[in-house]
Order: sequence, then structure tokens, then C-alpha cells
Amino acid sequence: MRLSERLHGFRSLGDNCEFGFVQRYGGVEPSGLLRFSYTPMEDLIRGLRCGFADFGAPGDLRIAVSAGGTYYCHSVAYNIWANTGHPAGSIDPEVLVEREYGRLAHLKRKMLDDLADGSKILVRKLGRDTPDSEFARLAEAVWAHGPSTLLRVTAAGPDWRPEPARRIADRVIAGQVRRFAPTEQAWEVDLEPWIHLVDSAYALAHGQAPTDLGAGAFADALPLPSGLRRHAGRHRTPALSAYTRAVDPADLGTDRAYVFSTWVWIPETFGGERVFAVAGHGRLGWRDADLSRRGCWQRVWAAGRMRPGVDREPVGLGMIGTRQDQFWSFGARFHEGPIPEEGAAPTVRMPPARLPGRRLFGWLRSKLP
Repeated sequence: MRLSERLHGFRSLGDNCEFGFVQRYGGVEPSGLLRFSYTPMEDLIRGLRCGFADFGAPGDLRIAVSAGGTYYCHSVAYNIWANTGHPAGSIDPEVLVEREYGRLAHLKRKMLDDLADGSKILVRKLGRDTPDSEFARLAEAVWAHGPSTLLRVTAAGPDWRPEPARRIADRVIAGQVRRFAPTEQAWEVDLEPWIHLVDSAYALAHGQAPTDLGAGAFADALPLPSGLRRHAGRHRTPALSAYTRAVDPADLGTDRAYVFSTWVWIPETFGGERVFAVAGHGRLGWRDADLSRRGCWQRVWAAGRMRPGVDREPVGLGMIGTRQDQFWSFGARFHEGPIPEEGAAPTVRMPPARLPGRRLFGWLRSKLP
């Protein structure tokens, strides 16, 4: 079973839109009443206890504009704020609110059906100060509808390591991610920990083996040079220099997520503004180079979908800097999946920090196969 198929087995219980973006960046777009909603815990519990009886009742919904300039649909009865996905001014608010009444009525019925048959794993994030008694009340309100499994997610902090989810009660699974996305920037997802967590939680709930995310688990979508490569800027003033390969979306399929990853070495003398990976024009998940880390290998990656109706999509690396800036890369891969494979940092020996052009290329030829 592919990771994307496992992601379909989860539904968000709100808090904010972060888990909705996890599913999107993982390559799936399941429907869900609370998928892109801000839902305070007390209001969520109150709504579950009455089956959200007044959610979407006449007069319940209001359209408001967020600080980011997007229309949100607010349920007065339950203080639920749902992101409509429409920029302010792109649609008449009266037309939009009528659409939201119909859409939310459908999603509410579907959610109650899912709760009744217990077919989905329900995801709720908990802050460090959330008491266990509050989650227990949430579980009680959920189980009044049916035998759903809950995934209790907490933030481990920068020391996070990929550990499997664990069962802490008959229908409760617990796990951790490194950090939560900011409340107002829920799209800034730290995707790798989330993918590890939902994969292991799904495997635990269904008695299956976790997906192999190690080296060699994914077939390459196309061959790429994997040896040591030097990348230098091409402009007098700071600008984008691209080190990409054009791929044909028709050869890959536009319904899957693909990821490009490579190791990069940022020299101490680097003065550029950014080093990043590219996997198509629309990125789903990513990790840019941390420019505070110099003289060591670090992995950068980007995942994306191939767009239908275009001839070529870029795959590779980009840098914002000048012709005075350079960096190195090693071990490039492009394969299906929402996150890169696991692997140890390269052990390849790096060239001296400052080496004239002819001697540098001679050094490279002597080291590469």
C-alpha cells in the first residue's frame, strides 16, 4: 500500500489546518468537515456531544476575511472557522455562504457516518499544557458515536527522532512530530515527522507493517548524476541560478507526489541568500538549506506534483546569489513519494576551500568515477 493511500485513512479533528496540509503535501485531497478548520477543543467536544446539531442551521454561518486576505466561514454555534480557499474579493460573499451551507451539510453527514462505523483514524494535536483529562473528554465524545481510533499528537521539539506510534489505550494511539506549524501559517508543515507518524499509526491500527522509508525503497523516476557536483552562481547581482533538468509530466503521471533530494555542502565563504530543491513549479513539502550550517553535509529536498497540460517541469536545485557564490551537491535522487528516503550523510572528501579553476576541475576528475 502506498503512503498516499494510507493518508486517506485519517481525518482531522480541527485545531487548525495543519493536518489538512499534511494530507495535501502527501499527495491526497480527502474531504472532511474539519480538515481546513480552526476548532477550539471545548467547542469541538460540545459539538460532538450533540452531533453538531446546529452546525449549518439557518443563520449559523458568517463569511469573514482573515488577516491573510482569505474568506473564512464561521459557525456561530460552535466557533468553527473554516478556510473556504477563496481569496477575498474573488466571489460574492452571499453566493459563497450559500455554497457553504450546502457543502458543510454534506460533510457533516459524512463525518457522522465515519464516526458511526469507526473507519477513520481521527487526528488531534495537543499542546504541552493540555491536561490529559481534556483529551479523555474528547475521546468520550467521539466514542459516543462509534468505535473510532484517535491519534494523539504532541510536539517533541528539535530532538525529535523517527520513532513508531504507540498504543496507549484500546482505541488511542499516541505519537510525536518535531514541531507544529504556526497557528496562522498552518501550511508551514514539518512534513517528514508527520509522514513517519501517520504511516506507523496506520500500520499499528490495521495490524500491518510500516512502509519502508529507507534507502532503496523507491524506484527512481529518472536517472540523475549522483556524484560530487559544484554549483556556481551566474549573475553579477543576487539573482536565481537554476541547476535543473526538464522532465516530461506525461512520462510520470500527474496524480502522484514526487520528491527530489540531494546532499549539499555550503562553504564558509558562501554569501548567497538561499539554496533549495525543486520538483515541479508547485512544491508540496520541502527543506531548504540551513545557511547557518557551513562546512558539513545537509540534505535538501522538495516534493511536488507534475502539472497536467505542460510540456516540461523542472527538477533539481536553485540558488539565489551572485557569481561569487558556490556550493556542492552529492547523491541526487528523484522518485515517487512525499518525502525523501532515509540515508547517512556522504563521506566523500571535499576539495580545498579555495582552488583555482583549472586545478579544481583537475581535482574533480581525479576523484570522480
